Amino acid sequence: MSLRPFADMPGSVLEGVQVLASDIDDTMTTHGRFEGHTLDLLASLEEAGVLVALVTGRSAGWAQAMASTLPGLCLAVGENGLVSFDSHGKRSDWGAKRGPHFARALSEQAERVKRKFELERTDDDDFRLFERTFIRPPGFDATTLRECQATLDEGFEVIASSIHIHVRPSGWDKADGLLAALAPLLPRPTDDDPRVLFVGDSSNDRTLFARFPRTSVGVRNVERFLDELGPDRPAYITQAETAAGFAEVAERLLATRRATTRVV
Repeated sequence: MSLRPFADMPGSVLEGVQVLASDIDDTMTTHGRFEGHTLDLLASLEEAGVLVALVTGRSAGWAQAMASTLPGLCLAVGENGLVSFDSHGKRSDWGAKRGPHFARALSEQAERVKRKFELERTDDDDFRLFERTFIRPPGFDATTLRECQATLDEGFEVIASSIHIHVRPSGWDKADGLLAALAPLLPRPTDDDPRVLFVGDSSNDRTLFARFPRTSVGVRNVERFLDELGPDRPAYITQAETAAGFAEVAERLLATRRATTRVV
């Protein structure tokens, strides 16, 4: 199944977008860093009345800091949906509803994966509430991901981003976290909501690609993870990779807003 160029997304669809939700690493960043142009685009989107939400596998600590400091954000969802912060620092989470023995069980599952696959803990793991994470090594592919999953007990899962391997509770994902966090800002947000456009790059974005089948976009580097995504692929793909691909989406959305304003 080939991905359609983002340029083919109808203007009528873009006109209805009220929320631009995006992954961070290798979607909004290049080589791990935000570019000045990306930050300018976030501010411009806010000025144009577009709600910007980050939906990331990064830690709760990262999400809180970004929600409070980056321009133009209405919220940041961290740990692949398990926790979120609004722009005032107010926290909501779903990972805490796991019972008193959850932390020990999560650590045991993570240690099992770490030892079997000889993984290295991430630098931000200390700032996580509900996941344990490891650096994604070279050669880690869809087969290895399935092998990781087979080592875990029921109620836990392994997912992968372009840079990390996440051991986490199953049953609540990025799409769940985004929709729950948007509820106070957007009346009755739902799956396949035409008001929400999502941009991502790897297999931990699969639930958002699947649940927004008309308004999901992969930056070009998503092609590296199509085997992991299986049928849950974005509807469209940008010409450029990483931050330049995100800029394609943001700039076209802004141009659509400006054109609509002139018509009105």
